[in-house]
Amino acid sequence: MTARILRAAAGAVILAGLVLPVALGLGHSLRAGFGHFPALGATGPDLGPWRQLLAMPGLGRAAALSVWTGMAATGLSLVLALGAVAALQGRLGPVRAVLAPLLAAPHAAVAIGLAFVLAPSGWLARGLAPLMGWARPPDIATVGDPWGLALILGLTVKELPFLTLILMGALTQIPLQRSLAAGRALGYGRLACWLWLIVPQLWPLIRLPVLVVLAFSLSVVDMALILGPSNPPTLAVMVARMLSDPDLRAILPASAGGLLQLALVAGAFG
Repeated sequence: MTARILRAAAGAVILAGLVLPVALGLGHSLRAGFGHFPALGATGPDLGPWRQLLAMPGLGRAAALSVWTGMAATGLSLVLALGAVAALQGRLGPVRAVLAPLLAAPHAAVAIGLAFVLAPSGWLARGLAPLMGWARPPDIATVGDPWGLALILGLTVKELPFLTLILMGALTQIPLQRSLAAGRALGYGRLACWLWLIVPQLWPLIRLPVLVVLAFSLSVVDMALILGPSNPPTLAVMVARMLSDPDLRAILPASAGGLLQLALVAGAFG
C-alpha cells in the first residue's frame, strides 16, 4: 500500500512538473495576447495585440511557410522511415545501433553542418567546382531559399532516425510475418502488403510520435534561423524575434503570435 502511494505521489509530482509550467505560460500568453499586461500599462482585454500582429508585413507568408515546411518535413520523414524499415526488414539490429546516437545530435549542430555542405560556397560546391569549371560560388539560394527546401531537408535529416526507431519498435507489436504471408497468399506484392496490411496496423501505434514530430517541425526556431528563409521567416522565428525586441511592449503582439502558432499546430493535428 505504501509503495502504491509513493508511486502515485511521484507520478503526481512529475505530472505537475510537466503540466504547471505549460499551463502558466499559456495563461500568461493568453492574457498578454489579449492586451492584459499591467506591468506594461496594458489593462485589457482588447484586440490591440492582434491588430499589431496582423499589420506586420509578411505574416501570412510566414504562417504558410511554417505549415508547408512542417508538414512536408514530417511527411517526407515518415515515408522515408517506412521505406527504410520495409527495405531492411529482418536486418534492423545493426541499424538500431547506428541510429540511436544520432538522436543525441543537437538540432542546431545538424543545421550548421548541413549549411556548411549545402551553401553556395560549401563543401558540395567546392567538390563540384573543378568538374564544373566554377571560378566563384554559383548564384543559387541553396540555404535560406524562399521555399524553405533547405529547412525541410534539415528537419528530415533530424527526424528520420527518430521515426525509424519508433517504427522498429512498433513492428514488434504487430503480427508482421503473418500479415505478409496473408498478403502474399492474396497475390499482393511486397509494396502492396506494406501499404494495405502493415501500415494500417502501425498507424495507431505511431500516431502520437508523428504528431510530436509535426508539432516540432511547425514551431522549430533554431533550425529555421539557420536553414530557413529570412524575408519573411517562418512564424516561429518571427515570434521569437518579437519576444527579443528591446521594446517591452512587443511582448503583446508576440504573445498573440504565440497563440497563432498554437492554433496552426492544433489545425495541423486536425
